[in-house]
Amino acid sequence: MSSTPTSPGTVSSDHDVLVPGQAALLRITQAIATAVGLEELLLLALRELTDLFHLSHGSVLLIDEEGQTGRVEGEYPPRTGTPCPSLSLAGDPLIAEMLASRQPIAISDVPSANLGEPIRKLFENRQPRALLLLPLFAHNRLIGILGLDGDDENRCFTIDELLLGRVLAIQLALAISTARIYEDARRRSAELATLNDIAATVTSSLDPRQIYKHIVQKLNEHFDVEAGSILLLDEESGDLYFVMTIEAGEESPVMSMRVPAGHGVAGYVAQTQQPLIVLDAQNDPRHYRKVGKDVGFVTKSILCVPMLVKGRTVGVVQLLNKVNGAFTEEDAQRLAAMANTVAVAIDNARLFQEVARGRDRLEALLNSTEDGILMIESSGQVVTANPMLGRFFGLPWRELIGRPGIEVMQEIERRTKLASPPRPAAQNGDSGETIDLEVLEPEHMFLRQVKLPVQSKEGTIIGQLVVFHDITEERQLEQLREDYTGMLVHDLRSPLTGVLNGLTMVRRGLAGEITDMQRELLDIAANSGQAMLGMINTLLDISKMESGQMKLEREPTSLYEIVDAAIERVIASARNAEIEVRNELPAGLPLVEIDREKSVRVLQNLLDNAIKFTPAKGTVRILGVVEQKDSGASVVISVQDTGPGIPEAYRRRIFEKFGQVEGRKVKGTGLGLAFCRLAVESHGGEIWVDSQEGQGSTFSFRLPLSA
Repeated sequence: MSSTPTSPGTVSSDHDVLVPGQAALLRITQAIATAVGLEELLLLALRELTDLFHLSHGSVLLIDEEGQTGRVEGEYPPRTGTPCPSLSLAGDPLIAEMLASRQPIAISDVPSANLGEPIRKLFENRQPRALLLLPLFAHNRLIGILGLDGDDENRCFTIDELLLGRVLAIQLALAISTARIYEDARRRSAELATLNDIAATVTSSLDPRQIYKHIVQKLNEHFDVEAGSILLLDEESGDLYFVMTIEAGEESPVMSMRVPAGHGVAGYVAQTQQPLIVLDAQNDPRHYRKVGKDVGFVTKSILCVPMLVKGRTVGVVQLLNKVNGAFTEEDAQRLAAMANTVAVAIDNARLFQEVARGRDRLEALLNSTEDGILMIESSGQVVTANPMLGRFFGLPWRELIGRPGIEVMQEIERRTKLASPPRPAAQNGDSGETIDLEVLEPEHMFLRQVKLPVQSKEGTIIGQLVVFHDITEERQLEQLREDYTGMLVHDLRSPLTGVLNGLTMVRRGLAGEITDMQRELLDIAANSGQAMLGMINTLLDISKMESGQMKLEREPTSLYEIVDAAIERVIASARNAEIEVRNELPAGLPLVEIDREKSVRVLQNLLDNAIKFTPAKGTVRILGVVEQKDSGASVVISVQDTGPGIPEAYRRRIFEKFGQVEGRKVKGTGLGLAFCRLAVESHGGEIWVDSQEGQGSTFSFRLPLSA
């Protein structure tokens, strides 16, 4: 083994190494900027590196945070077949040397070198002659090893190549670290959203079957599997019984089927309280085949985790046949963490059902739940309260029983203020009105208040249940997520601007003559970059307006000028879509003190939406009227389309960030209407939509005539 470069006589010239190296550094930087996810990042980088060093193969071994195990996560040409398992790094001499020296290692005779198993995994099933190992350090920690190898017998690596490789390895290590942080944040955000959705269903539904169905649907979507099930434990017999199975989005007929105690993967997991992955179910003796045979479902792979509440098994969650790839240990860890939350939710739902069967069991539930609960009977008196309610609001909870419910709610209102507008009850009657509260005393926190109707067995309303759920941590996590997103978006703008400037210079011929085809491709890239920059600027503007940091440049402005400018920006897309845009503003509208550019963007966004959803040969109209009310004079501008209309359930949500109507073929970022709302409200106005499904929508915003 040789860990030293070749003799000075073989060192390549600057023109041979440094100039291609600079070009490669630029290409790798571009790959880092454009890669979607860690896998694509590694593939693009390895392709450039193998080409730069004239080698046939490249691999990246990534090391876990503890530095004990590693796995080959990226290869070029890409690996086919099963993924590489985790490898122990303990005692590997090359890794120890690399960790100590932080320098590249060049090996000119691989067959005679003393290499450990982790390094050999970098060129598994091949027999290269030359090997270059580059340490990947990020944040002063060895996160991986980059290996480049080839078949040339006399291949020696020059000093310049080693220096260049070290520079490129630093860039790649930082990109990998950033990609890992981003993917981890995105995964945690998705997990949090899934858990929040599940928690919202549990706290707003009285039907356990609907709760189970919603949980399994969300888990199936999150982990991308063909089928998923929840099995609960029968404490008397030890059997597991299916309470819900979703296959291909539909309920499967396995309801109430039972798995005998200790049988199958589910029985094993319930007894051991440990997650289990089975990658080849048909050849695994632990697989319980009877259920699949009865319903005609072929199980290929299984991920099963226990549902635990205070160390007690209440059931298992089982996912079958991952669509893309195989189940991993990371999947098992994530599902196990989510299953514990699901277990608590399911356990609470089961306890709630027991409350409906008898008041004598109610107190045990109320004293153990972490939610504050207040029950008011139809006569208006409080019949139930719990200790958590007293802790939340500093009230003697036992003394609340027998008092008028309206007095108790007024006492709670004096200790709180609204943290979000009310969300009305769903039309199916399963959930009640929900609001978020900020508790001011005795302890600052955030609570979600849900009002639920309490029904008798005959279906008549016999009272109202008010549930207060502590969402303080959720709000803090949401704020952290907002701060992280804002920081990320802000940091994206500078490199994107640099990319656009570079494209502009190339299009102008500063880097040499370009062909018509190249110009067309550059135009596409520039337009896409400008669209991305527009989205980034919109996100930043929204963030500033939400935090109150956006300054308005008000000046007396003609509304006719605003409308003309907005129409000019959308007229090309309107013509392409065969949509007629009519300016029907009445004569004599007064000047308004507004921020001209932001007002143009508001109207432009509304016109863009109208054009998107209006069918060909349709019409978009712009209307205006001056209104005089007790609060003062104002002007209302409306954009009317002839599109499909908006369901009532979405009319409030579409003005929130990323809020969209589900099921629509036309998709956007979900930021345009959020910007409109914040911009109009910052002017002291309001925005709303009037719509009738199948007959179009009218978006209107009101601006006061006196600021």
